[in-house]
Amino acid sequence: MTDRAIFNRNYTDYTPSSTQVWLVNGAGVTTLPVKSQTFVAGTNLIQGDTVYVSGTQVFPATAASGNASFKVNAVGFTTAAATVTSGVNVIFDDIAIINSSNLIGETQLVPGQYYYLSKFAGKITQYVTSSGSVTASGGYSNLVSLGLALSPSELAVMIAQPVNLYG
Repeated sequence: MTDRAIFNRNYTDYTPSSTQVWLVNGAGVTTLPVKSQTFVAGTNLIQGDTVYVSGTQVFPATAASGNASFKVNAVGFTTAAATVTSGVNVIFDDIAIINSSNLIGETQLVPGQYYYLSKFAGKITQYVTSSGSVTASGGYSNLVSLGLALSPSELAVMIAQPVNLYG
């Protein structure tokens, strides 16, 4: 069987003693996935904004109902503030630093909790907070899991595909 690639990792077919297995990153060859990349800011951004890509530019992502569907396709978090047309690094697969200006319904991350794309552009939220829930009746079009809080300011970025709440 041929090599395969999925989830930004390479797998190689290996069959010891007639049992097929897949070796991560190809028989001991270590190739790490891309953890971040620099884009052009399509608007003014703050550090920790959740963003989507349009062409070569990034914009704040949102899961609010009534917005264009592509705005829910979050790819990562900005590592620094950026002004429109300047370069900004975006974390895809690593630890993002999150502060109170990136959160809805709280002032810091709760370690051990999963976070989701908010209906407010560029922000994140827990599934249920004092400011509402990530539900269709709460003004959301999609549920987008973004990662797991490791500390009050660190989020392990694990972005999932959007789940449409309007079936």
